[in-house]
Amino acid sequence: MLRELLHDISVGLSKGRPSYYAKNPLAEKIRAESPKIIEAIISESYQDYRIEGSAGRGRWANTPWVAIYNLSVTDKASSGYYVVYLFPSGSNSIILNLGQSYHEAEREYGLNSNNALAKQSELMRLKLPEFSKDFESSVPLLKVGNKLDYRHAVAYHLEYDTNELPTEDILISDLDRILEAYETLFYRGGRDGEYSPSDENDGIKGIISIEESHKKKVHYVMERPSLSQIKKIKKKLGYICEACGFDFEEMYGEVGKEYIEAHHLKPISELKIGESRSITQHDFSVLCSNCHRMIHKLKDSSDLKALKKLIGKPK
Repeated sequence: MLRELLHDISVGLSKGRPSYYAKNPLAEKIRAESPKIIEAIISESYQDYRIEGSAGRGRWANTPWVAIYNLSVTDKASSGYYVVYLFPSGSNSIILNLGQSYHEAEREYGLNSNNALAKQSELMRLKLPEFSKDFESSVPLLKVGNKLDYRHAVAYHLEYDTNELPTEDILISDLDRILEAYETLFYRGGRDGEYSPSDENDGIKGIISIEESHKKKVHYVMERPSLSQIKKIKKKLGYICEACGFDFEEMYGEVGKEYIEAHHLKPISELKIGESRSITQHDFSVLCSNCHRMIHKLKDSSDLKALKKLIGKPK
């Protein structure tokens, strides 16, 4: 089912973009059939995810795609990060990847988009080291015919040759594994600590107050603080893990500079549907990736003292 879908889409695009777009059966397959097939095969753990296929808008895209969104992260390809199959026209290649929105980076960083995406991809991989053995972390050889350069948006990927596609079971296993990476990244704070082209000092004096809410979009989702607010909080609290003292810059050099994860001491999951609240930097701690993961395994994820005690216990 999945193998046949990927094969048919890629073969249909292997000689380049089709001659017509409106009512093209291949475009309909990408838009309508792809989401239904993927919904039918993914694990129940991801049944609340949204799946969207796009062949282009009014005309064929250079790289049609089928994306899978965690609705607590994003509900569209123009923002956030997500899992996506890319089908470059004029090739026999299919690229499954955990990547980011180029459009969002272009809006925020302008001419620095590629540099920003590359740095953010590296930070995403730092949060997901256990997946490095399953996926490629190099920049994929993706040719894009317009100004968009999706290659730098990719954190992890697998590239398939249409003529030598793996079995159905392997393809499903690969998809499940990259969805696991996606879910793990979300629970580790997403892209907190992402690249910033400038060192902004505004807004970090005094108390930083932000709003969180639990509202309905497509499904009920948590509306988290903006990245700019999180950056200010982390700058205010510093970049050394408050539990174990780990310093990313000391260990990793430039790529780890000003990297740390912000942890809610008041779990956002406590918000009831329709509820909002005001919180400040005092409701956060800054933790390394390991400590952030471990504190969420405690019965009380706000108990920083308990985590410190665990670290101090003799092995």
